[in-house]
Amino acid sequence: MGLAASQARLLTITARKSDCEYQSMALSHQKIALARDMNVVSNEYQDALNKTKLVYDFYGTNDKSTELSYALLMSPSKLNDYKPSPVTDPSGRIVLDSGLAAAARAAGIPQEGLGCPPSSDVRNRFIDALCDNGIITKSVASGVKTVQYNPGVGLGGSDMPVTYQTETVTFNEFMENYLDNTTFDFNDLTLDSGGSHLKLINYDRDYTYDAGDGRGIVDMDKTVFSVKDIIEPPKENGGIALVGNTWDHDQIFNEEIGGRNCVVDKVGSCSYWDQLFYTLSSVLDPNDSFAQSALEYAKQQTLAKVISLSSDYQHPDLSNAAYSFTSDYHRDSKVFNDAERTARNYVGYIYVKNTSNGDDYNDGYNLNITNMTRAFYTYFAAYMEGLANTNLKVTKEKGTSNFVTDFPNGSDFSFNIVVGSDTSGDNMLVASFYDALFNQIATQGWVENNNVKDNEYLATMMKNGSMYISTISDDKYYYQASYATNTYIKEIADEQFIARAEAKYNREKEKINSKENILDMKMKNLDTEISALTTEYDTVKSVIQNQIKKGFMRYDAAG
Repeated sequence: MGLAASQARLLTITARKSDCEYQSMALSHQKIALARDMNVVSNEYQDALNKTKLVYDFYGTNDKSTELSYALLMSPSKLNDYKPSPVTDPSGRIVLDSGLAAAARAAGIPQEGLGCPPSSDVRNRFIDALCDNGIITKSVASGVKTVQYNPGVGLGGSDMPVTYQTETVTFNEFMENYLDNTTFDFNDLTLDSGGSHLKLINYDRDYTYDAGDGRGIVDMDKTVFSVKDIIEPPKENGGIALVGNTWDHDQIFNEEIGGRNCVVDKVGSCSYWDQLFYTLSSVLDPNDSFAQSALEYAKQQTLAKVISLSSDYQHPDLSNAAYSFTSDYHRDSKVFNDAERTARNYVGYIYVKNTSNGDDYNDGYNLNITNMTRAFYTYFAAYMEGLANTNLKVTKEKGTSNFVTDFPNGSDFSFNIVVGSDTSGDNMLVASFYDALFNQIATQGWVENNNVKDNEYLATMMKNGSMYISTISDDKYYYQASYATNTYIKEIADEQFIARAEAKYNREKEKINSKENILDMKMKNLDTEISALTTEYDTVKSVIQNQIKKGFMRYDAAG
């Protein structure tokens, strides 16, 4: 190799070696960055190990499943013993979500508060606004307003100042003296049906109320009936029933939950059942736990016969239907007639399957409202008499049922009802709850923050001292304190959060380790190449030196 060629090779080796060393340095910096990333991931995981959440353990059973929520503190329930524990800011103002804040505005309570409890009219406006905003139902609002407003609850006064007395009545007396004066408007039951055609019929008087195809109610000679008339129609021809056709794509729900279940869903969620249950809950002694259990049993058994068990219209679950069959006719009018004929005889909904799958051929449905109303009171009476001992029973067929409304059962069965003040069911408890909350809002003032409905946000604000909880003391006054002093609130390790953090840590660690292995392999290859280039560099440099030496020796000999 000539001197010039050797020098060119030496320059090439030098350049390549410098490039490899630069790449090796860059890879080394990447490894340092990965080490920093790993340090961040490790710190996040260590922080997650200290993550806690707030749980509500009202019964003191070390229950860790009930996460603390705004609703638990601000809505009446057995879990809070029907006593509110208002969330407050550092100034003592009550923190309200958007619904409660709207109710406070509607009642005319300024954010700075009134400093004292206002009149019962203001309280009732507050309750009405709670109903308007969907926080409580219409029946709950009505029940609360039947209880006299208590301006002292939570402000040193008694929880429940209202007293009442009870008397024993037979079911027939109850029906004559109470249910005969309690009415229901069938306009409320004949729902806007969208695609499905619903019709409410009275077999005894041949009145028809039709809300199908958007035409509204027709033939409105009579739409309001007393509950007694529903239970005991003038003629024993079947009473009052809801019949109709179900379309395969009911737009009121959506195309995936239409068809065979859509009418059942609508009937099961209509207002009639709440109003029916209220006819009994409004007169029962709230302190009679057995009667309250009987009421709950009657509610559950009744709804089990009218609600859908499945929203899959392709494969409906009709196991709770009183009767289901396939019609011999394809046309929807004939199927409707089949549904109408069967309504007299069954307790629970009937489903009539159309053998055609065409869009113009719909399934049929019916539910006898008279039979279901009879069943509700019979379930209650049977529980009160003892399910193992009573002769009262409800079966799928009217003919084999023994209703409390049948003669002479109504004279034989008796129970206690509240007389004097209307303190129905949980009305006193619920009224006391909202009176206490209302009094705190009115006297302490309020601030709106809809984020409090998020459990994690609420817990964070309480942990950092931005929010507190006010609880009632033995002296009947509310005092603000930290969550840590509350008997029912516990701070525990958030195991689910920690598990998610651990899974994330393992994933990130695996990714970083994989990247490090790749970098190590690349750096090892570069080290090998640099070593080979160094050896070659030394060899070429030696060749050049020898060539130069030989050149000088040649010139010395010639001289």
